[in-house]
Amino acid sequence: MVKKAGDDDVSERTEALKAVLAAARGRLVITGHDTPDVDSVVSCVLMKGLLDAWGIAAQIVLPTPADKQAHRVMARSGIDVDAWRGEVTAADGLVLVDHHRPLHPGEVLACVDHHPTDYPPRFPYVQIEPSGACALMVLRLWEEAGVPVTRLARELAVTALYLDTIALRSAKIPPEEAQWAGEQAARLGMDVDWLMREGMGLRDMSLPARTLAMLGKKVYDFGGKRVCSTYVQTNGMTREKLGEILTVLKEAVVLEEACLWVFLVHDPVAMRSSEYDITPDGGVQMQSYEYLASRGKDVMPCVERRMRGERA
Repeated sequence: MVKKAGDDDVSERTEALKAVLAAARGRLVITGHDTPDVDSVVSCVLMKGLLDAWGIAAQIVLPTPADKQAHRVMARSGIDVDAWRGEVTAADGLVLVDHHRPLHPGEVLACVDHHPTDYPPRFPYVQIEPSGACALMVLRLWEEAGVPVTRLARELAVTALYLDTIALRSAKIPPEEAQWAGEQAARLGMDVDWLMREGMGLRDMSLPARTLAMLGKKVYDFGGKRVCSTYVQTNGMTREKLGEILTVLKEAVVLEEACLWVFLVHDPVAMRSSEYDITPDGGVQMQSYEYLASRGKDVMPCVERRMRGERA
């Protein structure tokens, strides 16, 4: 298992999390970010497994539908993500995974996330650290707490890591995690070709521009400023199709009442990314990356600093 360097007090960390959640009153809810992807859903599943092992009652609740890939991938393990659709209430205690900015009511008791920020939240338990996938962070917690890691838990974490890092190609994945994922996939007899195809996620560029423009949508609140972001993975982006997508997003940023829309084009074949920042006045600024940039690690932290700086 991949160990987190510098965690000499990992037992204290898991004990702190356990104490916070064991003291919760009322319903305890585990939830991922809106339009949860595979990593977000798997993180919920693994956190639920950890709390079950501790004898702490909790429910997974997804306020918004999971994306199509999450439905497809989780079904392979016999998991129906729609069974967790529901609402959270102001009376709920929340455990956030794969995000750290709540978008729904409830009292946040803990968050475990792999998206870096210069503005960490102040909850009773906060764990934000670099990792290719949040699911792997939760799996580490299992091991640190002495909870036996099941085959299914390990398979789900490997799958999340492949799919959240563009088949282990993203700049956000530490080399030791990529090595671990490859070794585990082989040891578990997983279908690596399938993991690679799902991880690369090359999109059919004949789809309507409006569909392509909304893939992987996330909404952020940076110091009171609403920012939306979407992305597409393809090695076949044309100037014409890009123009159609940007036209859609120029309308969307206004309709969403956002200050900015960040659209990313990832080319896993050429190993590079492009960023397009669309503002409500119709302006578009483009930035190129000569590597596969990570939205959570490379792009959005810079956007957050910019948004908060503009507000100051």
